[in-house]
Amino acid sequence: MTLEQKPATISASQPVQERGISAWLQQPQAALALVCAAVFVGAVDLTIVTAVLPKIMVDLSVSIETELHRASWIITGYLLAYTISMTFTGRLSDLYGRRVAYMICLTIFTIGSIVVAVAPALEEVVLGRVVQALGAGALVPISMALVSDLFPPERRPAALGVIAAVDTAGWMVGHVYGGALMRLFDDWRLLFWLNVPFGIIALALTWLALRRLVITRAAGSFDWRGAVLISLSLTAFNIGMGAGAELGQTDFYGDRPGPPPYALPLTLASLVVLAAFIWVERRARDPLLDLTLFRQRGTVAASIMNVLIGFVLALAIANVPLFINTRLGLLYPTDPDILRRGAWETGLVLSALTLALALLAWPGGRLAGRFGERLPALIGLAVATAGYLAMSRWQSDTDYGTMVGGLTLAGCGIGMALAPTASAIITAAGPNRRGAASALVIILRLIGMTAGVSTLTLWGVQRQDALRRTADPALLADFDQVRMFLIDVAAQVVGETFLFAVAACALALIAAIWLPGRAVREASG
Repeated sequence: MTLEQKPATISASQPVQERGISAWLQQPQAALALVCAAVFVGAVDLTIVTAVLPKIMVDLSVSIETELHRASWIITGYLLAYTISMTFTGRLSDLYGRRVAYMICLTIFTIGSIVVAVAPALEEVVLGRVVQALGAGALVPISMALVSDLFPPERRPAALGVIAAVDTAGWMVGHVYGGALMRLFDDWRLLFWLNVPFGIIALALTWLALRRLVITRAAGSFDWRGAVLISLSLTAFNIGMGAGAELGQTDFYGDRPGPPPYALPLTLASLVVLAAFIWVERRARDPLLDLTLFRQRGTVAASIMNVLIGFVLALAIANVPLFINTRLGLLYPTDPDILRRGAWETGLVLSALTLALALLAWPGGRLAGRFGERLPALIGLAVATAGYLAMSRWQSDTDYGTMVGGLTLAGCGIGMALAPTASAIITAAGPNRRGAASALVIILRLIGMTAGVSTLTLWGVQRQDALRRTADPALLADFDQVRMFLIDVAAQVVGETFLFAVAACALALIAAIWLPGRAVREASG
């Protein structure tokens, strides 16, 4: 049973006496800017640790040779908590109000940053990272639901596109940001101390911006059984499918013969628990996820597209650093600064994808608001397909300019598709379930990313091994020829992997045909 609920707005019924920044803070655009800043910082912290993990291990006396599996929980714990927090906090914001939920989650993120900054041992760092992620992961769906409340339907997709772009850009530049700060200050704790003043200022400004927000709450209760089941399913899926990433620890895609023994059982268990979640949700009075959403063709299409978008993004994010670092490492094996150089050049090249995605997300949302979700999604995915097709032709001597060209095309296309795929689901959910629907959008993308990285590593191991076995034994006598052969193998594997992205973009392009057009949007009110 639900009550009719009007979208939340920043009240204009009271006379506003403020001038300057106070007056600006009362505008919906101010709320969008503030939540985007918090979402960006939370997303940056998802990947920032990759640049400082070795330094953390040295400072805390954790052996890189024998205890890397323990230290990896600094990254894995954050990702799991980040994903799990999305499953229930979006719905909690539906029930208890966006402003309260947002402020609490931003506070949790700030507290977690303090815990990491003062941590005396590895266990405390992991604990602080988990606390951080519980707040940061929740900020994304709550922010998407909040701007959906504040902006009218014709402007909503553009605002959602901005948040999606900022979130994606954050976790894509995290390792570059971390590397730059480490290069300047050589202090990993500083990265987390910087979050504290930001969090305090953001809390104050957000309170000012949202203090006139008309608080609306959906009727009903929280579905704890559903939240526990979907959290267990996502945890098992991420650990099971993500296990393939361990194959990449030694050289390019790694030299292990296969995934760890727990990978398949956990992946299968995640599907069993997912089936139990669906069974519970179909019988729940107030389900965590309203499964009737999937009776709408547009919602099903948008869900498939979100998974596929996450999949193709993961292939780019994983492939580019692997290829650049492999090539540099083989060409300059005696350069002591090669890892730092590789991180810097990887960041610059990947910024083509990030910037293009961020710049095109807003126009994609504007087009969706004017013409419906179908048109910008079709255009964007067609452009992305062309970009990944160009990337599949990379060779061992491909220059950075050519790489940037393909990545820019892919980023433009994906950026145009982000807002329509989010808007289609959130609009279909209605005001009472925008928080849960926003969480669904991000979770689907994360599932696609996990599957993308796992597919890349598991397939890449076998493919690279097969190509290496084709080498002429006489080649092994010449080190220079061996290096060039290995670079050729790396380029071929990377190019073939991008063909997976081409296929995924093509499937998403087909699904986009069933997104709502303008007539359908207007008919549905």
